[in-house]
Amino acid sequence: MSVYQCMLADISDVAAFLPKAVLLGILVGIVLWLCHVRGRQWIGSVLFVIYAVVLLQTVFFCREQGSRWGTDMRLFGTWGTTMQDHAWVLENVLLFIPFGLLLPLLLPKRWHPVTVPAGLLSSICIEYVQLRTGRGFCQLDDVVMNTLGALAGYLLWLAGRGLLRGMRCFCSRQGRRRGLFGVLVLLWMLVIFSFSAQPADESTQTSLRVGRAVCAVIVPDYAQMTQEQQTAWAERIEFPVRKGAHMTEYAVLAVLWLGVLAGEEITRKRALIAIALTALYASTDEFHQLFVPGRSGQVRDVLIDSCGAAIGVLIVWGIIKFYSSKKEKQ
Repeated sequence: MSVYQCMLADISDVAAFLPKAVLLGILVGIVLWLCHVRGRQWIGSVLFVIYAVVLLQTVFFCREQGSRWGTDMRLFGTWGTTMQDHAWVLENVLLFIPFGLLLPLLLPKRWHPVTVPAGLLSSICIEYVQLRTGRGFCQLDDVVMNTLGALAGYLLWLAGRGLLRGMRCFCSRQGRRRGLFGVLVLLWMLVIFSFSAQPADESTQTSLRVGRAVCAVIVPDYAQMTQEQQTAWAERIEFPVRKGAHMTEYAVLAVLWLGVLAGEEITRKRALIAIALTALYASTDEFHQLFVPGRSGQVRDVLIDSCGAAIGVLIVWGIIKFYSSKKEKQ
């Protein structure tokens, strides 16, 4: 049974809680409507109530009190060895993505940045209640994955808000430029997805071909070596070539995201959002590789890809700053 199948089975069990949650959400919506709550806050409140009911049913009420005792404070200690273990870890991320998406709808604009800390605090509270009631194991991994889910949801909300703003000003010159970069972002994501969809053997052969080309340039007398020696050299640099290619892919993606987000100038906030969105896509890419024959998802690779994104943004930012200062001097 694959990770994907395990997750589908668990999600189908959670879906059984939806009718009760929707009914309660409708009742809350009626009360809020009578209290003259309208617009975004009304929609956000109804959806958040539905989500909260499903969340509480999942982590508390579907389990008998005292059925699960124990703590595990090891980071990534719950990843385990089976597909079901992997599925439970990934499901903890999915569980809090709606939290990051919906909470900003309820909060005033100045309070939006508290979304991720609120997700962290909520997860800690859930783990504490599970520990005291025996309705779940108290695990550090759950807090970490829940917080990552809240962060992913919040970044998706920011991206969605930016997309709506971009659609509104698409008729302007700046809007058309952002739209062009948005198309390039989607195309480059598809390129990365296609590389990640290659089975392990095919991907390794691609890396070795690139490694041979690099060796031909940097290794003295490479052309005079035997086939075995050339292959040995290519295999020796295959790992740095592969990771360098990954960093380059995500550096380009981050720069394209910066083109979507940047207005008249590149600010620190926009640069950080571009890096964060790229890191989020890197996480989904590693998740995608769990379903590709011979490949796996690695936290290390997400960190490497994120470093590539940061380097790409810093290089472009530095070049723009350099030419801006040069123009001012002239």
